Amino acid sequence: MNDKIIIKGARVNNLKNIDLELPKNKLIVFTGLSGSGKSSLAFETIFAEGQRRYIESLSPYARQFLGQMEKPDVDEITGLSPAIAIDQKAHSHNPRSTVATLTEIYDYLRILFARIGKPFCPKCGREIKKMSLDEMVEAIKKNAIAAKSEYVTIIAPIIRGRKGEYFQLLQDLFRDGFGEVRIDGKLMSLREKVNLKRYGMHTIEVVVDKVMIKDSTRLYEAVETALDYGKGLLNALFSNGEEILLSSKWTCPNDDFAFPEIEPRLFSFNSPYGACEECHGIGHDFFDDSKVCLKCKGARLREDVLAIKIHNKNIDELVLLTIDNAYEFFGTLEKHLTVNENLIAKNVLKEIVSRLEFLLEVGLDYLTLKRESGTLSGGESQRIRLASQIGSKLSGTLYVLDEPTIGLHERDNERLLKILKHLRDFGNTLIIVEHDERVIKESDYFVDIGPGPGIHGGTIVKAGPTAEILKLKYKNDSHSLTIDYLTGIKEIEIPEIRRSKNKGSLKIIGASANNIKNLNVEIPLGRLVCVTGVSGSGKSTLLEEIVYKNVRRKISGFTNLEGVSGLMGTEYVKKRR
Repeated sequence: MNDKIIIKGARVNNLKNIDLELPKNKLIVFTGLSGSGKSSLAFETIFAEGQRRYIESLSPYARQFLGQMEKPDVDEITGLSPAIAIDQKAHSHNPRSTVATLTEIYDYLRILFARIGKPFCPKCGREIKKMSLDEMVEAIKKNAIAAKSEYVTIIAPIIRGRKGEYFQLLQDLFRDGFGEVRIDGKLMSLREKVNLKRYGMHTIEVVVDKVMIKDSTRLYEAVETALDYGKGLLNALFSNGEEILLSSKWTCPNDDFAFPEIEPRLFSFNSPYGACEECHGIGHDFFDDSKVCLKCKGARLREDVLAIKIHNKNIDELVLLTIDNAYEFFGTLEKHLTVNENLIAKNVLKEIVSRLEFLLEVGLDYLTLKRESGTLSGGESQRIRLASQIGSKLSGTLYVLDEPTIGLHERDNERLLKILKHLRDFGNTLIIVEHDERVIKESDYFVDIGPGPGIHGGTIVKAGPTAEILKLKYKNDSHSLTIDYLTGIKEIEIPEIRRSKNKGSLKIIGASANNIKNLNVEIPLGRLVCVTGVSGSGKSTLLEEIVYKNVRRKISGFTNLEGVSGLMGTEYVKKRR
């Protein structure tokens, strides 16, 4: 049937010839003891077959790059959709992978900067405008009206701040029909001999024409000629002495700083066109990430790329914003853009804002877009990928998740459930391997695999709509440990006596890493210590990046510590060989 996934004869690992029907477009939970066969059924059977069939539907040319996938040990599966697996362990440790790249926000930022970014000269700070012939003529006319000038003198810069006599150049200009030049700010006739100091710095500009503003045809011709001789630059001098410098290229008219053609790849730190030449787009020393690249200051990009801005911010300054602040910036950006810029940026901004909204929905407002994915906690990483899936707006897809609530705070569980239901409501089927009580109870369909682990599992103990499974009538004949604990027949007793406090403790002073700022904490030794808090609060950073690494360094004889001002109590810790 089209509304069901039907599995017949599944025998992967410890599965015992399982037959099972699962409803589509529902939130389905696979539960049971560890080792009972949940992952074997969810990942190694259903997901593996869904992925294999999708790959087989591709062209032979595409399949050669993906390799051959082995068919799982199952007689038949019908009703499968293309499958996507999401777990907490699959986040990348590649230093080039960030929150912005994971969510595709960076891809849209590159497009946005290529379309409406304004280049500023890194040397003088002047905005550089690339103008068409029509735009230049229009700018000259507007400035003439403002200056109350009936005519304009069009001048083309030929030599700018260079040594030499330029006798031959001046002769060539005269031969081309020009009668006047401006040298070092002074007008001179080419009909007279011009003597320049050989070792002096000179700026030579040729006077192309003196044109009445109302003579549009002649004005166009003069501008076109000036651009040809000035290699994309021209000066327009008005009768009141005011002057404007116009450019048809991404070149600073003041100091000749030239930009390459502005395109999306210019903003990619993975591309040689945009990456910093010193660190090659990593932002720090390849072998020591604590040493920030001196050339790009950790921005990963070339100097000229960082001089291209939108509303006074370059692309690195934007990815340094938290998701919350980035949402505020992009949500109000259209107010600061011109009508034409809004027309160009409208669709790109919509994609950026929608992805930021999904990240806010899952409680990741505190993360910066530049945060490397390798520093994210498991919960943060999984929620980012889930938010990305919501952003993709796929429907008719099978999602398989492996215990998404591991390590999550109850507040984060609530947000996670909201995302999962959002995905389901798009018309997708979700299969979740889970032990969390709340997720199980809020699921649409319940599958308990067991009854025991290993060879004692591999069978379907109970399967059906969750609301019906958990009704009282199942209490006495469930034969399911999961249902017994869910319905309160069995429970885990809380010990009344706790282990006495042993001597010694680890004292961490001034801990600072990621979002942990100057933290002082004391951890008793010889006891079972629980570190808890909402996802992203700094638990993993404290234990893995600060406690573990520094204790290991100190008991190994190293004196320098990282991320802490002080660490005491390591004399009570034994070094394992």
